[in-house]
Amino acid sequence: MAVKDKIFVFDLDGTLADTAPALLNAGNQVLKSIGRNPIKLEQYKGFIGGGTKKQVEKLLISTGGIPDRGLDFHFNFFQDRYHEDPVKGCSLYKGVLELIEFLKSQGIKLSICTQKFESSAKKVLLHLNVYQYFDGFAYGDSTGVLKPDPKVFYHSVKGLGHGRYFYVGDTEIDLLLAKAVGAEFFFHKKGYAPQTVEKPGIDLSFDSFEELTQHFEKNLA
Repeated sequence: MAVKDKIFVFDLDGTLADTAPALLNAGNQVLKSIGRNPIKLEQYKGFIGGGTKKQVEKLLISTGGIPDRGLDFHFNFFQDRYHEDPVKGCSLYKGVLELIEFLKSQGIKLSICTQKFESSAKKVLLHLNVYQYFDGFAYGDSTGVLKPDPKVFYHSVKGLGHGRYFYVGDTEIDLLLAKAVGAEFFFHKKGYAPQTVEKPGIDLSFDSFEELTQHFEKNLA
C-alpha cells in the first residue's frame, strides 16, 4: 500500500492541543453561578473525553451533585460561557505542527474527529493556525452520536477515499473507536487520560510528537 493510501485521523482535545484552560474557565463559571468553589486545571482534565455534556455532569457530581435545575440547564449555561472564548489559554502540543507538515508532505490525507461542537472546534483550529491542513472533519454535533460510535469516525473520513487508517488520541474512548473501525491506534500519554496506557489494543504510546514523527519517518512505507 502506498503512503498516500494511508489516512490519519486525530482527536483534538488532549491530543493535538491543550484546550483544557478554556473548558476549565467555563466550568468554573458554572460553579460560581451555583455558589461552589472553583476547581483546579488538573482535576478538570479528568472530566474530558466523553463530550461536553458529560464533562458538565462529572463536574457537578464531583462538587456536590446536580442542582435542582437539572443537567441540561447547567450544560446550556456552560456552552454559553464556553462559546464566548473557546480559545482561552489553548495551545498546540510541541511537535504537532512538524508532524502534520511531514504527513502532508507525503501526500497523506488528514482528518479531525472530536467531541467538540463545530463552532468551537473551528475557532480553536483556526486560532492555532492548523485548520487548513485537514481534509475531513467530524464534530460533536455532526452525526447525532458521539465517539466511540463508528459513525463519527466514518464521517471524518468521508470523501477521502479508502486506505489504511491511523488514529491518534488520548482517551479510552479514542481507543475503543479505533478498534471499532480497525484503525491502528497511537496513544498520547501526555493527554487527559494517561491511565489509558494500561489498556490493551494500543499500537504505540508516545510521550511527545517529536517521538511520533520520528516513528513515522522510519516506518511509513
